[in-house]
Amino acid sequence: MRFIDGECSRNMDREAMEKYGLDTLVLMENAGLRGADLIAEKFPLEYKKVKIAIVIGKGNNGGDALVVARHLYNKGYDIQLFCPYRPSEFSPAAAANYTTVETMGIPVKFITNERELLIFKVMLLSSHCVVDGLFGSGFHGTMTGIAADIVNVINEAKRPVFALDIPSGVDGDDGSVSGPAIKARWTVTFALPKRGNILSPGGEYNGELTVVDISFPRELTEEKENDDIIIDETWALAKMRPRKSESHKGLYGHVLVAGGSDGMAGSLILAGKGALKSGAGLVTYMMPQSLYPAVASHNMEAMTITLPENEEGSLTEESAEFLLKQTGNKILVMGMGLSRHEDSKAFVKKVLDHYNCPMVMDADALMALGELGERKKSSHPLILTPHPGEMARLLGWSIREVQEKRIQAVTEAAKKYDAVVVLKGNKTMIATPGGKLMVNLTGNAGMATCGMGDVLAGIIGGLLGQGLDPSSAAALGVYFHGLAGDWAAAEKSQMGLNAGDILEYLPKVLRDYEAKLKEVATDVL
Repeated sequence: MRFIDGECSRNMDREAMEKYGLDTLVLMENAGLRGADLIAEKFPLEYKKVKIAIVIGKGNNGGDALVVARHLYNKGYDIQLFCPYRPSEFSPAAAANYTTVETMGIPVKFITNERELLIFKVMLLSSHCVVDGLFGSGFHGTMTGIAADIVNVINEAKRPVFALDIPSGVDGDDGSVSGPAIKARWTVTFALPKRGNILSPGGEYNGELTVVDISFPRELTEEKENDDIIIDETWALAKMRPRKSESHKGLYGHVLVAGGSDGMAGSLILAGKGALKSGAGLVTYMMPQSLYPAVASHNMEAMTITLPENEEGSLTEESAEFLLKQTGNKILVMGMGLSRHEDSKAFVKKVLDHYNCPMVMDADALMALGELGERKKSSHPLILTPHPGEMARLLGWSIREVQEKRIQAVTEAAKKYDAVVVLKGNKTMIATPGGKLMVNLTGNAGMATCGMGDVLAGIIGGLLGQGLDPSSAAALGVYFHGLAGDWAAAEKSQMGLNAGDILEYLPKVLRDYEAKLKEVATDVL
């Protein structure tokens, strides 16, 4: 599913009016009507009087709320409107709807001082629901003044809140929350989700999110090549490829898994198993000679090639020369357990200078890349899979800066290194050098444990080997990796989750999607 920022939302509104003749009042009417219908579903009248407090702002979000008020009033709800602004401050469309509401006799109470705020607080105690139409997706910065007081009173009242478009106080462009913000139980957003509905921490303020159509022409809402997207089931099914009956292992890619050092065989093993479990036709481990017994004993399905190592058991520049002779027509997944020895950094530089196949870089290879600061341009695709600490090294930022500016971090890294970049964490983000942003919603806090990233790198490599383009392989890998974690956590708990559970549940997730893929094909026929 596509999602948009504030600028895109404004452009859609403008084009709807200029190209298609859809007036703002028409879109506002549709938004308010859909919002009112959803609220009525949550709070059916039946035989009792339902009292709803609606807070309106001066912009078009307030206009949407005024339309909601009118339709709920007509349905028989007890409606009370509250507003911290005077009608003279309203946007033209909001002002037009205010005039209609005023003429209908729906009461409006203005909140401009402490006494009026106290009255609002008392009236909330007898309300069944609060509708938030204070600020929309154009909000940025920190809410202050009487508006901030209103938001705090609403949150303290513990009444269920229904937010229109986006909870007030959440930045619509990046999901940041720097001051008071509405904590909604439900949010209805119009036409397409906004970035603030999806990205953390704002996404956690939505409650249950519903996206509704308000009659934008399909041309304005359908996904285009470089649009930002949420990775969902529909998208995943569109990217999956059913296997042909006449198949052999050579059709599904040969993944080389390179890395490891003294005491770090496990990282390598997990990555290789991730490639196998995601469907790679062949997997070969490339590792220091001393790791051979550990790796070979854990893998009956994969092949092994040992490489020269230094006295500390790390790979070297000479190791890279051996590895590069094997990479043609294969996929390289590199960096897991590599170590941060100077010889390992030389290994990474040598591979980066001469690699001749698609490559996934993870873990210590990313730390080495961060020290190098750049790479030679290559015609072969590169995927980087950093966690926030590794991303900080890649960009020369602090970890705090990375976490506070995740969109900027992932997009800048993609451009800087001319690579598809996967910034791991809550709502993992994938960015392409061309500026496309993809956000994943699968996964859970139980996956914050060792080895998870190694498995992910292997999964992405396995999907690359099956012919997916780099951004699709990265996004689909992240999606299925997180979904396997969700399935495992549902049965085993988040606290007890480990990387091996992902390897156990990944085939079960893929089986489910293979069945759905057959259903889709049958429906088409």
